[in-house]
This record gives sequence, C-alpha cells and structure tokens, in this order.
Amino acid sequence: MGLKEFYQGKSVVITGASSGIGADLAEVLAGFGAKLCLTARREEKLKEVRERCEALGAEVLVMPADVTDAHRMAEIRDAVLERFGQADIIIANAGVGGLNPAEHFDLEIHRKTVEINVMGLANTLVPFIHDMVERRSGILVGVSSLAGFRGLPNAASYSSTKSQQMVFMESLRVDLKKHNVAALSIHPGFVKTPMTAHDDFDMPFMVPVRKSSHLIAKAIMKRKARYLYPWPMKILTWFNRHLPCWLYDWFLPRVSGQKDPRPKML
Repeated sequence: MGLKEFYQGKSVVITGASSGIGADLAEVLAGFGAKLCLTARREEKLKEVRERCEALGAEVLVMPADVTDAHRMAEIRDAVLERFGQADIIIANAGVGGLNPAEHFDLEIHRKTVEINVMGLANTLVPFIHDMVERRSGILVGVSSLAGFRGLPNAASYSSTKSQQMVFMESLRVDLKKHNVAALSIHPGFVKTPMTAHDDFDMPFMVPVRKSSHLIAKAIMKRKARYLYPWPMKILTWFNRHLPCWLYDWFLPRVSGQKDPRPKML
C-alpha cells in the first residue's frame, strides 16, 4: 500500500502544527488526502498552514491550544470526534528544545520543558485512548528525539524529557497492543526548522524538513514501534548508547561542538 492509499480519508490530529515539522507534515498528509485537525498556540500561523493544506484539497479543522492545558486538549478530542466521527492518528509533535547546563541550571526552564514535552504529550494522546480502544483501531504517535537515549551535554532538561517521552510511548505500546491500538515513538536527529536555526552547537547530518515529513509518514504507515532517523545519526546514537560512562563523559563534550552556553529555550 502506498502513502496516498494509506492516508486517504483518515483523520489526523497534529500538535505543534504552526511551523517546523508539524506544519510541513500537515501539508504532506493533506496531499495524501488526510482530514486534519491542526493545533498550536499561534492561531495566525495555524491559519496560514490551513490555507496551504486546503489548497491541496484537505478538509482542515484549526483549534488553537497550549498542550499544557489538559482541559483544552480534551475539548479538541470532542471537536475531532464530532467533526470527523473518529480520530485515526494522533501525532503529538509539540515540544521545546533548549540548553540548561548544570553550572547555570535554571529550574524555571526545566519546569516549562517538562510541562510542554512530558505533560503536553500525555495531554495530547490520553484523551483519545478510550475511543480507540472501543473501536479497536488507531495510532498514537509521540515525536521524541535521538537526544532521549543518553544525557547530552548541557541538555539535562531536553534529554530527560525526550527520554520520558520514549518510555511513556513504550508503556502505552505494551498496554494497547492487545486492543489493536499502536503507540509509536519517532526519534528525529537534526531537522532544518526554526528550532534548529542557531549555532549553539554542531548539528551534523541535518535533514530537510520535507524529507523528514516523508520519513515520518512512512514510519506511521508501517507502524514502526520506534523509528530513528537519519541513518548516520541512528548509527552514532547506537554507538553512544554502548559507550561505558567513563568514555562517554570524555568523548561527548569533545565532539558536540558546544559553545559557551547559557540556559535558554528554543
């Protein structure tokens, strides 16, 4: 089955859809014939994405929201079920990056990162689980990161939340498999988006956002439990995961290209 045949007529919810991976993925799935619910905090940007998706023939529902607001995310579920009858694929893409080096650690940045990346993921996916279990059909997608496999330099907040996302999705996968509901964890490397438009550290093997969208779309279609890309970063991640701590502690700071960082969110 091709991508267009798979996505044709399916209802898809995408958070963080006002820019970057979320916006581009929305356009790609619109071209495949999906029905879309797009959500993010910036309503004007969402409307621009909706116009591009509607120009491709898609039916689009726009619902501005902050993923840290559990009540609002439940309202989105209700609106999607009323508009489309069911939710086939939920893509929890909203998230923040940033630097939070230990010697300058900012607890407020850490708190916000946890609220958005960890609680935002749960607020997005959990409201749809009951309906999917009853229908015995559906796909839940968490967009994590290759940064979640080990603690990266100056990234205690980001790496730890991405690790939590990965483990959360794995537990959902184990619990929901018997109900024919898939829970997938997507782990991009560096993707060319506004979030990576900086030079605070080296970003090798950068992936164009459109290529990233096609890779994610294929991984969802194939119900990949855990999908890492691009392949050179996947190999480096495997290598890093198997380094003993003493070697990892020496090696990573020397190859990460970190500048003199101060805490900030991206």
